[in-house]
Amino acid sequence: MKKGLALFMAVLMGASLIGCGNSSGGTGDTKAPAQTQAPGDKDTTAPATEAGSKDVGNTEKTTIHIQSWQYALGSYKGFTEDADVAAAIEDEFNSTHDDIELKVSLMRQEDHFNALKVDFSAGNAPDVIGITPGAVLEQFKTQLEPLDAHAAGTWGDSWQDRFTDASLTTIKMSGDEIYALPSAMSAAGMMWYADEQMKAGGLDKAPTSWDELLSASETLRSNGSMPLMFGGKDTWQNSDMFITILGTLNKDLTNKLFSGEESWEHPDVIKAFEYYQKLFTDNIVQDGALSTTMYNEGYSMWRADDGTGIVPLIFNGSWELGCLSTINSYYETYTARGIHISRFPSIEGKEAVILSAPDVAWGVNKSCANVDAAWEVVRWLTEDMQQSVVDGLGFFSVLKDSPEVTVEMPDSFKECYDVVAAAIASDNSIGFREAFDAQVATDLFNNLQLLATGGSTPEEAARAMSER
Repeated sequence: MKKGLALFMAVLMGASLIGCGNSSGGTGDTKAPAQTQAPGDKDTTAPATEAGSKDVGNTEKTTIHIQSWQYALGSYKGFTEDADVAAAIEDEFNSTHDDIELKVSLMRQEDHFNALKVDFSAGNAPDVIGITPGAVLEQFKTQLEPLDAHAAGTWGDSWQDRFTDASLTTIKMSGDEIYALPSAMSAAGMMWYADEQMKAGGLDKAPTSWDELLSASETLRSNGSMPLMFGGKDTWQNSDMFITILGTLNKDLTNKLFSGEESWEHPDVIKAFEYYQKLFTDNIVQDGALSTTMYNEGYSMWRADDGTGIVPLIFNGSWELGCLSTINSYYETYTARGIHISRFPSIEGKEAVILSAPDVAWGVNKSCANVDAAWEVVRWLTEDMQQSVVDGLGFFSVLKDSPEVTVEMPDSFKECYDVVAAAIASDNSIGFREAFDAQVATDLFNNLQLLATGGSTPEEAARAMSER
């Protein structure tokens, strides 16, 4: 299993965006920050009022505040509610550290990054922050402590050899320094489907090509069912979809385009914009897709709290694997629907790519009063916590010497897990999920929105991206 998971992680994605937290089993959670206290009356939403502050009355213990989005930490110990996840992490870390007290604050991913902009400006940002490699890391890296020296001091000069190449690739693109370390990998650009809902909508099987996807959407709509669920309001969903389409058409071009080596007016880029636009003009995605966020609007129709759902097909990623674990109260109802995962349908006879990369990394506030203590928290997240990442069954380890899964793997989970593993282990993978330049990412989202509404043509979108 160790070798298998090491190979599994050796091919790459991000940031995810991008990809993102959810307290109900997916990424991109729109749930508001938890306001209730967790078991044991721990304050899991306490603000980081002073970086690396000392506890009052105890000058020997340093308090380190960590802020992130919930699913960046996986279904930690089987918990799914923000307050419970935060309390479990605090308890485990604090029980093994006499000189550091960890306080965890969790919230929606969008709220987390918006809060960081304000808190860094005000000088009261948390000590340790969850961050997505790519454009977001580029945005905040000037506020972060370089971690190379800390890592070398802990693990030696060859410390990068501990991590899979895939887990560090996007992080290394931020320049000469390493400003964050990854703790979890995921795969995006995939399609989940439920046999029960497909059959109710008149489908015998999931579509495997673009033509079949178009036909499936027509069949589902004619039978009063919903076609492909897509969170068109989300930046990360749009980025995942466009890169999946472009990468499927021309993988090598995709890598060069986002590294600035190729023009946005390349014929295959224009073709990718055409296919993206067809999602809307050909009614392949659900009505109102552009006003739908995946979490929790779209996702709640895929899986309600009791495991039921009305969506036959949904565009999502590997993090959904955790919902197939027997620890969930809705397990039997959910799996009885016949849940499966596959690559996105092929385009023009070309097998779809997979977007595989670090879903979350951890940075240290360079203004933290006790950087060494904050570094220990990052070390713990990227090393000691890897067993919990693997056992969460939705993310995968960043370490070459990955721990083995120790929790039960029911047949329904293993089937889906093997599909994801095979996809990532293949050569048909893209190593990122968003542009590395924040402005490029914003401009791409805006142009995709114009395409979806008919406000521009593929050629105009390509020209606008080229002239930006």
